[in-house]
Amino acid sequence: MFMRTVKMHVKPEEIREFRSAYENKILPAFTNIKGCRYAALLQSTHNPEECISLTFWTSALEARDFEQSGTFDSLVKILSPHFSESSELQIRLTKDLKLEYASSVTEPQVRKFEVDSPHTSDPQGKVFLRMVSLKFRTEKVEEFKKHYTEKVIPVLRKVDGCRRAFLAAPADNPNELISVTEWESESAAQAYEHGGQFDALLESQRHFFSGLSEWGMAKQKESKSKVATSDDVTVDHYIMLTGRSF
Repeated sequence: MFMRTVKMHVKPEEIREFRSAYENKILPAFTNIKGCRYAALLQSTHNPEECISLTFWTSALEARDFEQSGTFDSLVKILSPHFSESSELQIRLTKDLKLEYASSVTEPQVRKFEVDSPHTSDPQGKVFLRMVSLKFRTEKVEEFKKHYTEKVIPVLRKVDGCRRAFLAAPADNPNELISVTEWESESAAQAYEHGGQFDALLESQRHFFSGLSEWGMAKQKESKSKVATSDDVTVDHYIMLTGRSF
């Protein structure tokens, strides 16, 4: 199974229209795209302007065919009027050779992942997703995948409100894995995250993580304050706005 995420930044006042366009134009389009098994629109709870189109595919080849066929570009074009502008200024030369400054639309960011579990069901009710990014020692990646299947998933299955869990391996970083968990509600996910279970699970996995990540966790535990590194464990939270299996 293969997963794609397309991160988009949307004008705050147009979130409702953006969701409607995705539901009424993008989802029906995916119905006829070979290999697409599931598509959903997610909205970040930390930054409501950030939305993600999440799709699952039978294979990486079919996802690549979709991307190269022009269909992906045409679907992005449908949504692009709702994209917010970048905070960065572009410098361009006018026809009369004068410099002008203009803000540019924030381009969608595409990431691709191999996943160890197929998507097998439609969402029921208001689904909440957590995506935890973990950075590993190169020699520990495969060992952690086995550990996740044998040790982590059984633990998560016993946590109230956790529906499913799987690992996603980014194509652009072989030393990173994303733990994706689906929850019945935001409150169930927050109870797990802040009740000590998540921290205990992370602590038990420290020996798998990159040296920088492990050092940051140790220093943070020692100083009782946040220690930032480029290999930090990051946790993103999303509400599912709409989704459909095909």
